Amino acid sequence: MAINKPEVLRRSFLFSAAGPDSLVRFAALARAQCFAKGDIIFQEGSLARGFFIVVAGRVKIFKVSASGDEHILHLIGDGGCFAEAVVFGRLKTYPAFAQATQETHALFFPRDEFLRLIRSDFSLVLSVMGSMSEKLRYFNALIEELSLKEADARLAKYLLDLSTRAHSHIFNLDARKLEVARRLGIAPETLSRIFAKFKKCRVLSLAGARATILDIERLRRLSSGA
Repeated sequence: MAINKPEVLRRSFLFSAAGPDSLVRFAALARAQCFAKGDIIFQEGSLARGFFIVVAGRVKIFKVSASGDEHILHLIGDGGCFAEAVVFGRLKTYPAFAQATQETHALFFPRDEFLRLIRSDFSLVLSVMGSMSEKLRYFNALIEELSLKEADARLAKYLLDLSTRAHSHIFNLDARKLEVARRLGIAPETLSRIFAKFKKCRVLSLAGARATILDIERLRRLSSGA
C-alpha cells in the first residue's frame, strides 16, 4: 500500500496543528507497518518503543482483568493515534494491549527519534501540544459522559457521533456489538435491550451492523438524558 505520509499526518488528530514544513519533517521519521486481522501490535507491560497512527484499518486498545475479562478502552480508526502517552509521559512500558481488528496499515514513530526532533525546534513542540490539548478535552468529555450518563444516553450519543462522522443518517457500527458494549461500559444484554427499545420506538432501525436513524431529534434528546 502506497502511503502519502505528510497527507496522512495532516488528517490525523495529533498533527492537525502542524504546518506543511513540520509535516514533512515528522513524516521522515514514520515507518510504515502492516498488521493482519487479530495481530497483537503490543502487549501490556512490553517495552514502549514508540507510538502509531492508523493509515487504514482499525485497532482495539484494551486491558484484561485478573478474571480474564476484556475491557475495551478505545477503538482507533483511520487517522487515529495511539500509544502517544509513552512519548509525552514517563511511561517505560505500554499500559494496555493493542490489537488489529481488521487488516491495518499504520505509521510507527520511534520514541527517541521523535523526541530528538521536537527538541530541535520549539515550533514543532507547540504544534503537537496544541493537538494534544484538544485530545485531552475530548477524553475529559468522554469520561464525564461515561460516568454521569445513563446507558440509553451513552448509546444515543455513540450513534449520533457515528452519524456525524459518516455525514449521513445511514451508517455502519464501527465495532461488533460486544465491543460497543464494552466501550460504553454497558452490559451486552442491556445494550441489546436498548437497541430493541430504540427500534420499537422507531428512533432507529438496525440490520446487522447497518444502522439508520429514523428520528434524529428524539435521539438527540435521548443523548442529553431527556
